[in-house]
Amino acid sequence: MTYDAIVVGGGHNGLTTAAYLGKAGLRVLVLERRAILGGAAVTEEFHPGYRNSIASYTVSLLRPEVIADLELERHGYETIAHKGALYMFSEGEPMLLTGDETHDRMVYGRHSNRDYDATVHFYKTVARVGEVLRAQWLKEPPPLGGGALDLTRLLPAGRAFRKLSAEDRHFLMQLFTSSATSLAERWFESERVRNEFLGHCVSSNFASLEAPGSAVPLFQNALGEFQGRRGSWGLAKGGMGAITQAMARSGAEYGVEFRCEAPVARILIDSGQSTGVRLENGEEIRSRIVVANTDPKRTFLKMVGREHLPDQFADDIAHLRYGHASLRMNLALAGAPEFAGLNAEENMIARASALYIYPSRAEIQAGYRAACDGDIHEAPYVNMLIPSSQDHSLAPQGHHVMSLLCKYFPYRLADGRNWKQIKERVADAVVRHVARHIPNLPDLIVARQVLSPLDLEEVFGLTEGDIFHGRHDLDQIFSLRPHPDAAQYRTPIGNLYLCGSGTHPGGGVSGAPGRNAAMRIIADLGAQRAVGWKRFRGVTLSRRRARSRPDGA
Repeated sequence: MTYDAIVVGGGHNGLTTAAYLGKAGLRVLVLERRAILGGAAVTEEFHPGYRNSIASYTVSLLRPEVIADLELERHGYETIAHKGALYMFSEGEPMLLTGDETHDRMVYGRHSNRDYDATVHFYKTVARVGEVLRAQWLKEPPPLGGGALDLTRLLPAGRAFRKLSAEDRHFLMQLFTSSATSLAERWFESERVRNEFLGHCVSSNFASLEAPGSAVPLFQNALGEFQGRRGSWGLAKGGMGAITQAMARSGAEYGVEFRCEAPVARILIDSGQSTGVRLENGEEIRSRIVVANTDPKRTFLKMVGREHLPDQFADDIAHLRYGHASLRMNLALAGAPEFAGLNAEENMIARASALYIYPSRAEIQAGYRAACDGDIHEAPYVNMLIPSSQDHSLAPQGHHVMSLLCKYFPYRLADGRNWKQIKERVADAVVRHVARHIPNLPDLIVARQVLSPLDLEEVFGLTEGDIFHGRHDLDQIFSLRPHPDAAQYRTPIGNLYLCGSGTHPGGGVSGAPGRNAAMRIIADLGAQRAVGWKRFRGVTLSRRRARSRPDGA
């Protein structure tokens, strides 16, 4: 059987692309290496009776256009908002924010008389400036070597930039050229509030706080939208797997087929054109086009092979910088965590909030340098959630599940160490670190799942454990992501496209790379008059009726 398109990798971007292509009337097959669809956005039982989003674990960046176009809410996607945010520091009392201005102003006032207003001003500025860049997320970046027609794609962004005030334009340029430390010192007077800001620059980053552009990942995260509120974050009811299962159901309505436990070994190339794939079991499946949701290094250097690529292109891909490696933990808890320094009412709010343990700026820098050297610092940044506090389907009554994302942790360890040897000892140290702020945590743990950077690579196929398929450095974004010759979702191999987080606009559960890739493919096939097209809701569709949903989708 020959398909119109094979999508390699059933993560959220692959499922997004597949659903759009199915909606356009193409015969699409999604191949997933694991036994479950969803890539790193999955919900799994990691201990009997305890379910959690075991890798990706929070929602904000998922584009409303994707939600609407694929009718994800009709297919089971529901959201739950966080109640607030709890910031915990190496020293001193925590800061519990609820969104109530009087309360939050009082919390900030313990450290500064001006930093609450400065914080509000900062994020309002981010929101205004962010609209210029946010509008580019669902647009294909122009090719660097393009002509006048390609440059016209930048005109709307240029017009939007000119409409910004002089202050906002200055801020945007500072964001891309200044360091995170410089911005923190410019905007805030309290070291505690500066520490909060700098901590937010860590979660989607791997860079020195002194590096130019080191605050860009914070900026990207602040551009999300949750329940209609910009910059807000929350949960998917039922875990992150509810998102990808809704995407699969949407695609299945349009005849998309799915095969799990079907790892792809090679993308087949004939005369510079992709013609299908070969699975690890030797089976070959043919298709008119192949769409890779795998990261660029895995796609080009393992599945395609250097022998089919221009030498310079292959060398450039080999030198892409990865480094978002993290340690992920999922805890099964026999009761409710109690936070040091909070009363009973505050503990109730905190358990339903986003939770952060921020090292000092000196500790963040020490952690970054240690990770660069293949070592592990004793005071990591930790982002936590207790989703069962609001979604009671995830744990037995009275019990909880807890997510921990810990950084910085190196993929490559120094001194001949191996993650399989030290993982549990490192996890023990993380639990002790967290217990400084949640004293009863060690006594509550029924079981834990620890995913080292090596585990993230081996389980989810994330090269070097990088959840974003490559760092968001200034020379690895927009028309340079992942390479000028592959930034428009096409590649140097004919009929081979990219749709993963290694393409514009980058990592996070947004669905934007998947949608953008689908639009490029649909445009290319439409130009070739491959099928009969009509227009509907901004997506090119054929007249073919949707087929029934296949088993196992």
